[in-house]
Amino acid sequence: MHAKVVDITDEQMLQACARQERQGQRQLYEKYYASMVWVCYRYVKDKDQSEDLAHEGFIKVFRNIERFRNQGSLEGWIKRIMINVCLDYLRKQGRWQEELPLMYAESEAVPAQAVNDLQAEYIFECIQQLPPLLRSVFNLNVVEGYPHKEIGKMLDLKESTSRAYLSEAKKQLRKVLQHYRTDQKQFQSNG
Repeated sequence: MHAKVVDITDEQMLQACARQERQGQRQLYEKYYASMVWVCYRYVKDKDQSEDLAHEGFIKVFRNIERFRNQGSLEGWIKRIMINVCLDYLRKQGRWQEELPLMYAESEAVPAQAVNDLQAEYIFECIQQLPPLLRSVFNLNVVEGYPHKEIGKMLDLKESTSRAYLSEAKKQLRKVLQHYRTDQKQFQSNG
């Protein structure tokens, strides 16, 4: 027999989690699990590993719940923990120890129509093709909105290196997008 889940506020969940009550922990987990797995997936591009990292992240959330000071949203605080768990995982795996050639992206314009034709799912797949370090910098800056100074601290990089990696990520994405647009034109002219 399943226990009845009662809808409670974030504040009530926080208080229950601080008292290590399973009901509050379960509700917090159920409320944020799906979105946090998605956050993890943006960094590690493996569904099973994303789920494992989200579980690890929630363990850290529950162990450190008393550190949440209601400065910003609870979801934002949890997301930050998830991102850090993912970055730690990537560091431990040595996923970005390989040398990345830094070539500053040229200002190649991508036709607006090419972007309009793309579906969000395809754009996400393109981002997932980036090397882990470039993908992480891109996600942290473009998706999460972190400034390069903070990204540098998170990834142990110079601020200028973070900027260069973002530039390189954009350059690689431009090539994929232009290739996609060329393929679409050929398909339409042959169809």
